[in-house]
Amino acid sequence: MAIGVAMLGFGASGTALALLGAEARARAGRRFPLVAALAAAALVASPALAHLVPLDPTQLAWDGRQWARLGLVYLCFALPFALAALGILLALMLEPERPGLVYGASFVGGGMGASAALAALWLLPPGRALAIPALLGALGAVAAAPDAWAAVALGIVGLALARPPWRLTVTPYKGLPQVEAYPDARRVGERSSPVGWVVAVGAPAFRYAPGLSLDYRGAFPQQTALFVDGELAGAAPDPARGGLEMLEWLPTALPYALGDRERVLVLGAGGGLEVASAVAHRAHRVTAVELSPELVRLARELSPGVLGDARVVWIAGDARGFVARTHDTFDLITLAPGAAFGTAAGMHALSEDFLHTVEAYEAYLGRLSPRGVLAVTRWLVVPPRASVRAVLSAAAALRRVRPEAVRDGLVVARSWGTVTVLAKPAGFHVAEVRALRAWASIRGVDLDWYPGLARPEPGFHRLDDSALSRATAAALAGPEAAARFAAAFPFAVAPATDARPYPHHFVRLGSLAGWLRESRGTWLPFAEWGPIALVATLVQSGLLAGLLLLAPIAARRGAGLHSARVVAYFGAIGFAYLAAELATIQQLGLLLGHPVYAVAVALAAFLACSGAGSMWSDRLTAARGWTVGAGLAGLLAAAAVGLLPLVHVLEAAPLIWRGAAAVLAIGPLAFGMGAMFPVGLRTLAADDAGRIAWAWAANGVASVVAAPLAALVALEAGSPALLVLGGLGYGAAATLAHVPTRAS
Repeated sequence: MAIGVAMLGFGASGTALALLGAEARARAGRRFPLVAALAAAALVASPALAHLVPLDPTQLAWDGRQWARLGLVYLCFALPFALAALGILLALMLEPERPGLVYGASFVGGGMGASAALAALWLLPPGRALAIPALLGALGAVAAAPDAWAAVALGIVGLALARPPWRLTVTPYKGLPQVEAYPDARRVGERSSPVGWVVAVGAPAFRYAPGLSLDYRGAFPQQTALFVDGELAGAAPDPARGGLEMLEWLPTALPYALGDRERVLVLGAGGGLEVASAVAHRAHRVTAVELSPELVRLARELSPGVLGDARVVWIAGDARGFVARTHDTFDLITLAPGAAFGTAAGMHALSEDFLHTVEAYEAYLGRLSPRGVLAVTRWLVVPPRASVRAVLSAAAALRRVRPEAVRDGLVVARSWGTVTVLAKPAGFHVAEVRALRAWASIRGVDLDWYPGLARPEPGFHRLDDSALSRATAAALAGPEAAARFAAAFPFAVAPATDARPYPHHFVRLGSLAGWLRESRGTWLPFAEWGPIALVATLVQSGLLAGLLLLAPIAARRGAGLHSARVVAYFGAIGFAYLAAELATIQQLGLLLGHPVYAVAVALAAFLACSGAGSMWSDRLTAARGWTVGAGLAGLLAAAAVGLLPLVHVLEAAPLIWRGAAAVLAIGPLAFGMGAMFPVGLRTLAADDAGRIAWAWAANGVASVVAAPLAALVALEAGSPALLVLGGLGYGAAATLAHVPTRAS
């Protein structure tokens, strides 16, 4: 959505210049200083105005007012991009002989800005970091045209830095505002970094014990709630204010019934509840991996007695990367359910999560000792979805590691709120199954599947649907049976893969219309607002693109539409650029360990290398420009096949080498992509200002629609499909550039 809004502003600037007419464009030199200053001021005004709009995206399905508010938010955020792009466009008018230099300079600056944004989030809290882009814009205005307008813009930005005119608020659907509403709740810690904004809240009424047995009658330890970006990330226990015997009654303690687990690996350790459980179960060594370093520090400060135990080794980093790099083996690898059930109104459907893909489970199984067990716990929702996918994914991973283990290597346990899947490549022995059944019986936990189970047994917690038992039976019957079961299931529950890492996405887009036709009460509990918001973004952005970019130019006689090739060429490269960029960002998320780092590195590399390619394009003859597009089509086709395997090979490398590899992989692609726009200007628009404005607008239209459309393609078909589409776009542009030009 953010990229689409940015490109909406860029495209609208082309429309504005086309509507100003030739006489106004002739005064580009006088307009440039004012536009540069306004762009910097708009970076202050835009977020302040957007935060005044009472938008609730969860009501888009039935409240028409929310669509209007979403459009207003679009316009607010698009404004600074429109003004900045208009400044670039005016600079192109002032330097018609060197479009590559001007366009390339804007790209290089964008790459530097992506790096500056990452640095700002290390140094400043999010509210103040929001003023840094405005500061850079104001300094740019002063450097380009040091006049009164630039001085005013710099003054406005200075005031925003001292006292930001916006207040960042957390949606009420997240856990932080809900827990802060508890009696006597108060914040006891707060940290921020590019990885996330971490807040600790102490509240006497707060309890976090996923799936705790209803038969538990013991003491409950005092806990401090920990949140990352407003989402509940776990709880730090304080054993001095309550015992830890509760941990023995959590479903995640099930694997300890198999006997001592000497070496335990906790992935996504969060607030440390599973770390405390491993310590309480007498593990000799506990390795806890958590992505957010600030969360690790805060949790250890709040619970030093347990989380600071000498047996615990904390790793602040990416779990997949750690598993790829370590040579250690573990008796237990455990993944807790993660964020609280039902948070963020279903927006997790759009979250890329490489911890719960088949390749991830396969990697975890490969790091188990001969008696080791993988334990994956997911929240239970009705009808079951995430838990069914966990069963199918664990079975698929077991089949890859040791095919014969599928028959006797799975156990599925269910409480009132969670489902725990145990996977053991060596298989569960009869004595181990007996121990698991005894543990579950005492604690009122249902075993939906275990080796030797003939048919589902009556349990403590009744479900209307025996989906878990049926899913396990299908998985054991073979991959074809598992695929048939997943295809027939009402929700999308097929295992997620690294090429399509959306394990929290369950609603098929093709069924959305059917859900919306149902009465609100029947489909609302199952809705995933992420895909709905994405479809809304596509519709909204398409309508706004047509309104702001196409309609005014089409209505104005002589607006510059001399050839349909201009529209087709610049539209094709606009879509192809966004598709390739988003697909690469997704796959680099696995390589670099976090989407924030992937976005920063990918944007910086894409923009800087595209800028270099744009500058180089001034040396390229227009007649040879089509070869660049043809080469890009081939490179993107190769990336669709080879980029993800390359990422898997490099996962175990140190971060600095992975970052360098990412830049080297992006560089040749981005270099050629940056050349396509200025070459197209010289080939199809020459020095015709009207055609330049139209080309800019057409490129913006395609980019606006491409951002949400590319996200939908990635959600449904995966990132390799996006790379293929990007290659087709550049191939089409190369064909259009190679066709001989007719006199218009």
